[in-house]
Amino acid sequence: MNKFSFDPSESLAVARLVWGLIFSDGEVDRRESDFFEQMLHSMNLTSEKFEFSLSEPIEHSYEVVKAMSAEKRRECSQLLRLAVSSDDVVLLSELTHLNEILEKTAMFRSDVNDMNKTGEGFS
Repeated sequence: MNKFSFDPSESLAVARLVWGLIFSDGEVDRRESDFFEQMLHSMNLTSEKFEFSLSEPIEHSYEVVKAMSAEKRRECSQLLRLAVSSDDVVLLSELTHLNEILEKTAMFRSDVNDMNKTGEGFS
């Protein structure tokens, strides 16, 4: 996994969203856990820093991601897509939660009115 350009606050916000997505089915598979640990390492986050961040409301993470640059938001959406399929099983609960994250962080592309036109739905 590549190094990402998030600052520490952004890294924690992205990690919170990815964790919520991975745990949206109520359990974490070994492959999901490995993906998450690798992602934390790539963002220079420790498990302790991440766990401490869990005391903040999730809305804070949504706001941090909303305020990120377009490039960082693309990196975030890439991580979210990878998280959904990290265990090779995509469940409805994960897709529902992904949709919620995309809406609350305003990551849907505003220039795409018809998803069939471009085949893309989020940046």
